[in-house]
Amino acid sequence: MARAILFGTPVSPGIAIGRVRFMHKARQDDERRITADEVAAEQQTLRAAAESVRASLAATMENVPEDLSEYRDVIAAQMEMARDPKLLKATLARIEHNRVCAAWALKLTVDELCALFRSMDDAYLRDRAQDIRAVGLRLREHLAADPARNADEETPGVLVAEDLSPADVMELNLDQVMGILTAEGGPTSHTAILSRGMHIPCLAGVTGLVDIARDGETAVVDGLGGCVLLSPDEADETRFAARREEYTAWEDLTLKSARWPAEMCDGVRVEVQANLEGTNELGALARCGADGVGLYRTEFAYFTDRMPTEEELLAEYAAVTQKTAPNRVVFRTLDVGADKMLHAQAVLKEPNPALGLRGIRFCLRHQGIFRTQLRALMRAGALGNVAIMLPMISCLDEVQQVRRIMQELHQELAAQNLNHAPLLPLGVMIETPAAALVCDSLARECDFFSIGTNDLIHYIMGIDRNNRHVAYLNEPLHPAIVRSLKHIIDAAHREGIGVSVCGELASDPFGLALLLGMGVDTVSAAPRFVPGMKHIIRQFNAQTCMDMANSVLLSTDVAASKRMVRETLQQSLGQELAFHTTSLFTHSQP
Repeated sequence: MARAILFGTPVSPGIAIGRVRFMHKARQDDERRITADEVAAEQQTLRAAAESVRASLAATMENVPEDLSEYRDVIAAQMEMARDPKLLKATLARIEHNRVCAAWALKLTVDELCALFRSMDDAYLRDRAQDIRAVGLRLREHLAADPARNADEETPGVLVAEDLSPADVMELNLDQVMGILTAEGGPTSHTAILSRGMHIPCLAGVTGLVDIARDGETAVVDGLGGCVLLSPDEADETRFAARREEYTAWEDLTLKSARWPAEMCDGVRVEVQANLEGTNELGALARCGADGVGLYRTEFAYFTDRMPTEEELLAEYAAVTQKTAPNRVVFRTLDVGADKMLHAQAVLKEPNPALGLRGIRFCLRHQGIFRTQLRALMRAGALGNVAIMLPMISCLDEVQQVRRIMQELHQELAAQNLNHAPLLPLGVMIETPAAALVCDSLARECDFFSIGTNDLIHYIMGIDRNNRHVAYLNEPLHPAIVRSLKHIIDAAHREGIGVSVCGELASDPFGLALLLGMGVDTVSAAPRFVPGMKHIIRQFNAQTCMDMANSVLLSTDVAASKRMVRETLQQSLGQELAFHTTSLFTHSQP
């Protein structure tokens, strides 16, 4: 029997068995008191560690590849935090007044600052606690100057950390990482995105992880069921090793049939498309069998020290368009804000960017940036099947403003004799409660809808979806969410336009069945999930999904809704259900 079983949110499927390797594991023997004569030396040690951290982060930033250029801004922010007076001055003062060593003083200061930020109402400011913690862990590691970590890096194992920052990710030797476990984070964190792309089983938000796990002990990472077994017995290891083999065989099966159409048992066909982060993922597009690109995130080209030119954007968009042709690629226009900040936006110093000038709001305020992007998209549209999608729409006027801008750009491009597509399909992301409530009028102005379930749930439920304290409210089967989804889908279909879902719910088998039952035309997800989604759809019956969705819509009991969905999937998928990761049944209660 395992020494301990911990639970978390599965963010990358699969099963891994290996020895625990801590990243930034603070030593417990660095909590010691010092004499007055030692104060100056400890303070100098701290200053030297801060300088060393800034230097190592600078070196890491230089090695960030272009396709992950958005990481540079996050690393730069950590470099600034390593010299932040609130952190360093408070720690230096604590060394002097409390007569404690630098590592202990730093730990107390970081804990105090994290508690302060986590108690704030503002979601953006609460997130800064994770940045402070990441820098604090790096500083403590430099203070400990423990050479053991470098030796351990070349040993395959299960990586355990409170959280992984982009700088941590850049420094990892991923060939030696069998699985990843973090105490913080969620399905949309950098760690989750990376682990899915690298096919590394991963759990985030694992309760009690850092305190309970022991360096070097064997751990089983169940990225399907959402649990971690620490020091499993022989029977456990044998059982999970067998499950790992079964899951690998199932994945191979879905890859072999990935190019088959996603057609349900009664003949209803569904488009399954891929969400792409950048051109580096184009190779995965053909392998996964995607029916086009349902969401191409364009913002990463902007996370540099200068704005991209029209020609640079055109080169990127043309590459994606030509690779995807004849299938359609849906480009989401620049979406910055919340955790994604441009230099031009940072000067605004908004107290809550998640509710501020992000998405279409930013673009309409900074039309010079927006027009350059739209010109590049219209020119790329002449090379293939292109559609444009607007994020963070709240009202009809925003869509109408964009149409007027595109008409002006058409005249400009025609006057310059530049080849372009004058009438690209224009759609909107339905991800705010305002858009959901006025979707009937939006449908008359748009060519398609795409529902961003991540943000829609976030805003309807009034939560930060990465905050583990309110994770239980990230509930897709809440009646408010289910009824909003149905209202949006029906409004689109009444006006004869298609509806896609590009949020996390589309790749969840329980969510997928519900969405298909409500009449969604297209679903899209990370390339990793596309073969499995198409395989699932081929096991479903459209009428069964519809009956199940109608029952859920009539229910006000979330637990009862979950039972109905599970029973339907059990009938359709049988034992295969165990190979699918779902977040619908892993949220802890308050």
